[in-house]
Amino acid sequence: MHDLVVIRTDASPAIGTGHVMRCLTLANALAGKGVGVSFICREHEGNLCDLIEEQGFTVHRLPATESDFEADATPAHAAWLGAAWQEDAGQTGVVIRTLGIKPTWLVVDHYGLDYRWEEALRPLVDRIFVIDDLADRAHDCDLLLDQNLFADMQTRYAGKVPEDCRLLLGPEYALLQPIYAELHDRIPPREGPVHRILISFGGADRDNLTGRALAAFLSLNRPDIDVDVVISDSSPYAPGIRAQAVRHANIHLHGNLPTLAPLMARADLAIGAAGTTSWERLCLGLPTLVVTLAENQRLIAAELHGLGLVRWLGHKDEVSELSVRQVLAEVIEGGIDRGWSLRCRATVDGKGVDRVGAVLTITAETPLQVRHARLSDEALLLTWANDPETRRNSFSSDPISAEDHRRWFYSRLRDLEGCRLYVVETEDGIPIGQVRFERRDTAWEISYSLASQFRKRGLARPLLKAALLKMRSEYPGALVLGRVKPENLPSRKIFESLDFDTIPDGHTRWTYPMDGGGLRISVCSDADSWNHMYIPELLLDWLADGHEVRWAHEADELSRGDLCFYLSYGKIVGPDLLERHKNNLVVHASDLPRGRGWSPMTWQILEGKNQIPVTLFEAAEAVDSGPIYKQVVIQFSGVELIDELRHAVMQVTMDLCRSFVREYPEVITTGIAQEGEPTFYARRRPEDSAIDLKKSVQEQFNLLRTVDNIRYPAWFEFKGKRFILRIEKQEDD
Repeated sequence: MHDLVVIRTDASPAIGTGHVMRCLTLANALAGKGVGVSFICREHEGNLCDLIEEQGFTVHRLPATESDFEADATPAHAAWLGAAWQEDAGQTGVVIRTLGIKPTWLVVDHYGLDYRWEEALRPLVDRIFVIDDLADRAHDCDLLLDQNLFADMQTRYAGKVPEDCRLLLGPEYALLQPIYAELHDRIPPREGPVHRILISFGGADRDNLTGRALAAFLSLNRPDIDVDVVISDSSPYAPGIRAQAVRHANIHLHGNLPTLAPLMARADLAIGAAGTTSWERLCLGLPTLVVTLAENQRLIAAELHGLGLVRWLGHKDEVSELSVRQVLAEVIEGGIDRGWSLRCRATVDGKGVDRVGAVLTITAETPLQVRHARLSDEALLLTWANDPETRRNSFSSDPISAEDHRRWFYSRLRDLEGCRLYVVETEDGIPIGQVRFERRDTAWEISYSLASQFRKRGLARPLLKAALLKMRSEYPGALVLGRVKPENLPSRKIFESLDFDTIPDGHTRWTYPMDGGGLRISVCSDADSWNHMYIPELLLDWLADGHEVRWAHEADELSRGDLCFYLSYGKIVGPDLLERHKNNLVVHASDLPRGRGWSPMTWQILEGKNQIPVTLFEAAEAVDSGPIYKQVVIQFSGVELIDELRHAVMQVTMDLCRSFVREYPEVITTGIAQEGEPTFYARRRPEDSAIDLKKSVQEQFNLLRTVDNIRYPAWFEFKGKRFILRIEKQEDD
């Protein structure tokens, strides 16, 4: 069953569109990870409920209130809610109770809501995630995002959130559409003459700043410079701006656009509002003259102006055609300074939505990958090292200066023989922590830290397991020591759970020995196989038992050894490769020789079977034809979906592999030749997930059980259109 995230946000002329748009960006990222997302929005004038639904999300609409509604005095933007907070909380609670599943996260992006509303909804959800920009009110939340850039970011929310609330602060978490991260690495910095300008103030631009900016440009009489003007069809000033533009061939008008990225990419300079689009422009290195449209934008604009990232022209009621003209003429005359553009793009990399998505969805079962630290990790590792909790658990609790950290970091990167510094990431490349191994005489001492936003999620153990696997692949037979403060009970328990043994040397140490006297075991699996989240556990178990292990995705990359397990490897392995190991084992979910070939478990479920044999046998030249060593039959109930089916098969697979290794080499004598007429299954194709509209759901339930909602979802065609179906099981509370 996939998680459910509920988002409470609104749009209106007063609120603007930015809150909904950034929540839509987050929703699309979560949906891409298989998470269900629903919105709860009030039907204010100018709401974006239809737009949200057009992007495939359910919107639960709260009714607009009467115009004589009287807002509370607090919070400052209470009137934006359009109802008393108690009424809104009650209506939201009714919606959540009807969902049939307790939301994993309730996301709140609304200046009109504070801790009182959040406290009222807390019993109905697992966790609460607040998106804020103002830091002007208290929150009862587990996670808070403020994507703005202020000098006091680390203290802005002191006393306003619970002590254990995790903070995501700064533009590295800016919720931008994925195209911005892609273009960030493609668009060169601006430099020199201005050839194209983008004017965009978002929404309906009810203050006609678009008209002022366009008039200021036209007064310069520069037909050699093209200008893209974005103005909503709903703007009362749109007809006048069209009349301005029609007389000039270098003025290009654009209506409602799904993204401004293409126009930003072409522009050398922008004129626009100091709202959420600021981060999009910075990401693409686009120098901008900004105007603040709301009081809460003043501080942000002043900070960006002071850092040399924008030129702040002033607040909307302070900006005239003449003042815009003066600054615009100055910038055009002097050309764009390359340093301005480089400062912009260095501030935002566009990957914020991936980082936030990882924090919201990561679990102890999330697949992790390990890489060596790079020069570009310097600032990240310093941030982790100076985290208050990390310092408390370190043997030296003093903060680390940037200068001291750089000396230390550079020395560790250069020490190829005495240090292994790893960064552990999600499969999306989002770093979650670091693990360091430093040589101490005959042993390697391990230390680690987990990024604060990923704590309390059961990730420390998988972080260490993944790093240990990487270390052992580079240094087979290494002895690893863990040193922990006596009072750091969580770390002690983690080391103990990884089978470290206490050393009675007067210190709190654990040893994880590897004497090199075991078997040389290889595992080969396809690079995109679903079983990758399970294989590291199997390898670490063998490492702990004293075996040397290797894992590859191509059989020809494997060196010689004792045993090779081919687990979901789809290529033919010839005799020359099989000769590299004494024995080559395959695990196949069928009663061989019946059901040789592809996806045997899936085909058997489609045949109506719920007893699935899992067979371990010797690989041979003919596909799935070698002698059988072990077999276990799994009994399913008939309601398991693909994730549950795979989990059960992989647990049995790992048990079979472990028992084979424990009993090796005597187990070889137990092999039994396959008997009977072989049958074969074909490779499954996307067409095999097609739903027949003429058949009932009951008739096709086994097909729905075996589709993968992400890789090959169920689908059907109707009136020339293809529709995708995704299935989830609702679990009892």
